Amino acid sequence: MVKCMVLVSCAMLLISPTFAVHAQQGYRLPDIRSLKHLTTKQTDRARDIPGSETTVDYYSAADGSVVTIYTYMGKPVAFSTHSNSNYQGTYRLFMDLTGTGFFQEVSGAIKWELPPWVRR
Repeated sequence: MVKCMVLVSCAMLLISPTFAVHAQQGYRLPDIRSLKHLTTKQTDRARDIPGSETTVDYYSAADGSVVTIYTYMGKPVAFSTHSNSNYQGTYRLFMDLTGTGFFQEVSGAIKWELPPWVRR
């Protein structure tokens, strides 16, 4: 009986939204070898670093989707994806928030800056 109550209590903790821990999904940088490079430009993604410090590379896939990779000093810091036919409905932004090469999806609705780890 006690074992059963302990098991039920543990199960409640696992399914309770108050106590549940949801791990953030990690993504890898897209493999660009099969994509067509469209163009490269410089942009400013850090107010405290003078000039246009971030390199932006645009790539196109065969299905018409676009992958944009943002790098700082040769290190990828973010990438985005979208469809040319529905930019607003398909835009997704992923950032490497820790410098480990794992990217997390973040809101594309806000103006983002380089993550703090690039300044170390």
